[in-house]
Amino acid sequence: MLNIDEPAHLQPKLPLFRLGFRPFFLFASLFSLLSLGIWGGFLSGLSLLPNNINPLWWHGHEMIFGFACAVVAGFLLTAVQNWTGQPGLKGLPLIGLFTVWLLPRLLFILPLDIPFVAIMIIDLMFLPLTAVALSISVVKVRQWRNFVFIPILSLLTLFNGFSYYGLITNQLQWANNGLYAAVILVGVIVALLGGRVIPFFTERATQWQRHSAIPVLEWLSFASLLTLVASLFLPQIILLTRALAGIAGLVLLLRWSRWGWQASWSVPLLWSLHLSYLCIPIGLILIATGLPLSVGMHAITVGGLGGMILAMMSRVSLGHTGRQLKPARPMTLAFGLILLATVFRVLAGLPSAWFIELMLAAIICWMLAFGCFCYYYAPMLCRVRADGRPG
Repeated sequence: MLNIDEPAHLQPKLPLFRLGFRPFFLFASLFSLLSLGIWGGFLSGLSLLPNNINPLWWHGHEMIFGFACAVVAGFLLTAVQNWTGQPGLKGLPLIGLFTVWLLPRLLFILPLDIPFVAIMIIDLMFLPLTAVALSISVVKVRQWRNFVFIPILSLLTLFNGFSYYGLITNQLQWANNGLYAAVILVGVIVALLGGRVIPFFTERATQWQRHSAIPVLEWLSFASLLTLVASLFLPQIILLTRALAGIAGLVLLLRWSRWGWQASWSVPLLWSLHLSYLCIPIGLILIATGLPLSVGMHAITVGGLGGMILAMMSRVSLGHTGRQLKPARPMTLAFGLILLATVFRVLAGLPSAWFIELMLAAIICWMLAFGCFCYYYAPMLCRVRADGRPG
């Protein structure tokens, strides 16, 4: 891990804003607890949102663009420092970016007379500003391999715009397609980063020997996912979407099978990554079977994205605060709870008389898992590094 040392007087006084992972990991996790609490209340018949907000749209939008994209931003803003050797975003610029993310989250749920379009404009600024911060470091050292995240963040902004457009014009198909496309695109980021870090982490922590990547398999993984994203905007060709989802799922499953999952069972920070990543191809294959689209999508969002986010945040937060990669024992239970939440949410999407009970069970499991993360990691995210180094 590369560390960028600088004089202590140049470090922000608030440790929370010394590197991107700190505020975004912590507050994205806290926000997921708040938003799922509100969603659970809605499912139980208690409306906690202003009357002008569609709760179905709000839940999907905020879990993707509010929660997941905040964690992605925090991770990329931290990782780009290691990739390029350039100092990461910190201090006032980081506070500014964090504020741009936080404002729409609060304005959606507070009973304030703020025009919806104003909230939309602020929200649509977040990912482009993140992309600018990343591109400055990447372009400065001409590290074009990592420039790939810039167009991905731009596409996520476009899909966020589609989601708003569909809501404002009452074209819910556009709103849903924007959200679904964003889910798959965040899956592309997870697939890209997962292919880099999961085999690497597994090799370092076990006796497993990493295999060389197969270029054709790598290309097929991303080509199939991106083609699947495009197909979502062709609603009359649902069979094409399902076929592409099946192809992408099988390719990602084959790719994952070469990452040493068999050696991971004794290391919670490893098996949590492997099993969470596995939820992505499983979700894609569920889409291909003809089940309701939300069944496969929630296998991807809850298990794949939620599980990977929890596992990666746990690992990155330890490493970048100068601590040993040994999470508190209850975090092992938290990793398991996310997988259990995935099972409950997938079952809730199937015909059943227990829909509400299964949904609430999934919400409770998620809240316990991320509540555990907040309890153990909030102190270290808000304090200086244990080894006294910057960051």
